[in-house]
Amino acid sequence: MRQMFKSVLLAAPFFTVPSILAQTTGTTNLNVNLASVLAIEVSDPTVVIQMNTPAHFSSGSTTGTLSDHLKVTANEGFTVTVEAAGNLSNAGEEIPVSTVVVSSSSGSYLGASGSTAPTTNPTFPSSALALSSSAPVTIISCATGDLRGYDVAYSIPAANTPSYLDKTPGVYTTLLTYTIVAD
Repeated sequence: MRQMFKSVLLAAPFFTVPSILAQTTGTTNLNVNLASVLAIEVSDPTVVIQMNTPAHFSSGSTTGTLSDHLKVTANEGFTVTVEAAGNLSNAGEEIPVSTVVVSSSSGSYLGASGSTAPTTNPTFPSSALALSSSAPVTIISCATGDLRGYDVAYSIPAANTPSYLDKTPGVYTTLLTYTIVAD
């Protein structure tokens, strides 16, 4: 019996599972480089307000709501302004750009499908504002970042239609520039 016990003890080291010392964890530094991102895109490169019926001259005219006319990407609070390059002009004849008013409202969330829209509370002027070529007009202000379209409507109110009387028929135009800045 003693002999068998010695044989088992001598054979035991040959039948054990070898232990391999391997690394079982690893680490890495994950860096996300976050920069200030402020971007604006105007979806409709040309906007037309029709002034071609008696009703337009008595009641005013509008483009109607242009859905997601402005597309904003901002990872911080922002303000959006609009400014005209000058008055509406056609072959040297002018109509004050201030006869056109602009209004804005929240449009569609533009994030990836299935993602959750951030809680944002953009503010808009309480009424439509006259366009200006001498100073930017603030149309959107938001204290937080957003990824959203904004609806815009351009209108000529009935009170401003007399400015369109006694003018040569044609297309009166100006360039509008939208600007986004961080708050």
